[in-house]
Amino acid sequence: MILVIASEKGGTGKTTLATNLAIMRAIEGKDVLLVDADPQSSSLDFTGVREEEGHKPSITVSAIYGRNLSSELKKLAPKFDDIIVDVGGRDSTSLRSSLLAANVLVVPFLPSQLDVWSIEKMDAIVGEVLQLNEGLKTIVVLNKVDTNPKILLSAEATDFATECEFLKFSDLTMGYRVSYRKAIAEGKSVVELPKKDTEKALKEITKIYQEVFKK
Repeated sequence: MILVIASEKGGTGKTTLATNLAIMRAIEGKDVLLVDADPQSSSLDFTGVREEEGHKPSITVSAIYGRNLSSELKKLAPKFDDIIVDVGGRDSTSLRSSLLAANVLVVPFLPSQLDVWSIEKMDAIVGEVLQLNEGLKTIVVLNKVDTNPKILLSAEATDFATECEFLKFSDLTMGYRVSYRKAIAEGKSVVELPKKDTEKALKEITKIYQEVFKK
């Protein structure tokens, strides 16, 4: 499978999702390639920390950018069980090229007005790509959800996302939790942290994992 995690806007948690899913897949014994297609190189930095700390399983990572990304992904696909692509947060040749090769697209967005506008743009991009990649499956994840139930931004953002024409919204969410940030800093997935500290995050990321990789 070629899984692309992308957004038209930066700061939505793409690398957090990409690294967590890559490690969870590797823990299951899959041969995973993590492709960093973001000039900020966050996934490369993460895997560098993971390697320095000696965490196992290790993750193969490669930086690939630009309009040839699609062809490169298709060449690499037979060599791995799964390829997970972390794409930079803007409408770029890398983003559009990666979607031409993708089986699944995961779009994280935040409960804010800026992200609502961004989702509208991303929906339009996906609509164009579907004309060339009809089998593309899309999953929207609402990220950094405030745990205070009195704050209604999440509900408002969800209402908008369900109105998208091409992006498929479900009830997948990630809370604004310290455990995600702690895991990234240590070069780990939240599934590798002590369970007593990550119960809620573990449930969230497991639900997303199951949705992405279900048959």
